[in-house]
Amino acid sequence: MQKEIEIKARLNDKEAVMQKLRDLGCVFEDPITQEDVVYAENVSSLKDFRVNNTIFLRIRIKNGKKIIFTVKKRMANDLDALEAEVEVSNSKSMEDTILLMGYKEAVRVSKTRIITHYNGCEICIDDVANLGAFIEMEKLADEGDSSLIQEELFVFFESLGIKREDRAFVGYDVLILEKKGV
Repeated sequence: MQKEIEIKARLNDKEAVMQKLRDLGCVFEDPITQEDVVYAENVSSLKDFRVNNTIFLRIRIKNGKKIIFTVKKRMANDLDALEAEVEVSNSKSMEDTILLMGYKEAVRVSKTRIITHYNGCEICIDDVANLGAFIEMEKLADEGDSSLIQEELFVFFESLGIKREDRAFVGYDVLILEKKGV
């Protein structure tokens, strides 16, 4: 199992960043939709959500069809996790299973994503409902200092014109809960 190490930032000029990536040879895939439901054991407040036992479950429906069940175990920080995924055939049955294990729905995240790859990493341009445009870069690693890897990835973001103050240190789930004032 590999660690998923990622960084993300708000995009103030999405088209300019996408053009810089094209100039580097990146080819963008067709846009996809992702409807995520995130589950945790304690969801009564944002504080409680953030101190869960570091295991979060997610059901993702891609383009209204493909259903992916994901288990994430947070490691060094919110954007560093061990992740396991499996395709399932029925989201309702999967949700029933999750609820039976004592998990509760925490938040829903709806986004349109455009994916490309650069230097062995996946780059996603996301339009997230109620949050806006973001860029995310993900690297899979067997080992290594996650914070150091995240810093190296952000240096690449800076080469695209992304500023440090636009960096997001948490996932969309937390950003949405923060915005709701939960």
